[in-house]
Amino acid sequence: MQKTITRLTALFLVAILFTGCAEPKTLERMGLITTIGYDVAEDGKVLTTMVLLQIDPEAPQNFVILTTKADTSKGARIKADMKSPKKLQSGQLRVALFSEEVVRKGLVNLADTLARDPSISDLTYLAVVEGSVNDLLNLENRKFSDISQLIYKELDQNIKGENIPSATLQEVMHDYYSDGIDPSMPILKASNGEIEIAGMALIKSDKMVGKINIKDSFYLKLINDRYTAGSIEMSLSNEGLQYLQEPEGSEAVVVVLDTIRSNSEITLTNKEKLEFELKIKLNTRLLEINQAVDLKNPANLKQIDKKLSEKIEKDLGDFITKAKELGSDPFGLGEIYRKSVRGSNLTTEKWHEMYPDSKVNVKVDLEIVRTGVVE
Repeated sequence: MQKTITRLTALFLVAILFTGCAEPKTLERMGLITTIGYDVAEDGKVLTTMVLLQIDPEAPQNFVILTTKADTSKGARIKADMKSPKKLQSGQLRVALFSEEVVRKGLVNLADTLARDPSISDLTYLAVVEGSVNDLLNLENRKFSDISQLIYKELDQNIKGENIPSATLQEVMHDYYSDGIDPSMPILKASNGEIEIAGMALIKSDKMVGKINIKDSFYLKLINDRYTAGSIEMSLSNEGLQYLQEPEGSEAVVVVLDTIRSNSEITLTNKEKLEFELKIKLNTRLLEINQAVDLKNPANLKQIDKKLSEKIEKDLGDFITKAKELGSDPFGLGEIYRKSVRGSNLTTEKWHEMYPDSKVNVKVDLEIVRTGVVE
């Protein structure tokens, strides 16, 4: 019994000694990086901007911005440590931003460095910035005290609200390393002192080759994923519609659709001619319409269903054509081809040669299940 007590006492003392020797990592001693951004400097080096969370109740603001320049991102991190009174930590990184110039030169080296850091979450959002990332992160915004939180929450609510496709570190790196699909990333820009999402960057391998607007960003998500929410404004011709009163001004009928439920399916229909069929089914609510159309008339609703289906089919066709001209396949047509054709031995390079010659036949079945407010 005495020996057991002695051993327990010894183990307890050893535990205390080891605990005392461990390096304490209190929040007050750590510089928590919440957003990081990359630009190309005039001499070709990497200009890195870091937003640090300031955990100090006496500080004039709750974030600090550090800017460094080096040949590599890790080199910039080392230089930033030399400027910081606190040890920099990446465990709270939420957003990584890349200037358009950086992504046009090549994204993978910087993104892969982030992916290899075990302290950085795979759910970190990636985005492209029009112009300078450094200028955007130094933008003064009176509506929000923390520029880092502003950007993160803006991306997060629009992705979760299904207005734009998601682009996390994991998703972008998966699409880059997969044969038959290319990454896409949201585009941010500063406008009149505010930060807004301007669309999506289309990427071929790891280089940005073009951009799409918000409407086409909606269509990209419509092709690649199921909608359970989301909303969009669309303009239609008024031909064949019955009005409660004669329309004033524009002849176009503008509708807002929301609470969208969708399902998409892409199949390879001809492997020799490289033809695909894209089928999309949508159930949606007509939230608003700008003309006094008689929505109690079933014939009118059927006409609107038909016009919307035709409009979306045309827009999707135009969008897919644009992506093929740019050489970027954000839809994953190559993956579908590789899974459908046994022994295809498809590589990214081979698919980028084949992809511009592909054809996608689009079929949209839209039904308005509820009507909302009429102006």
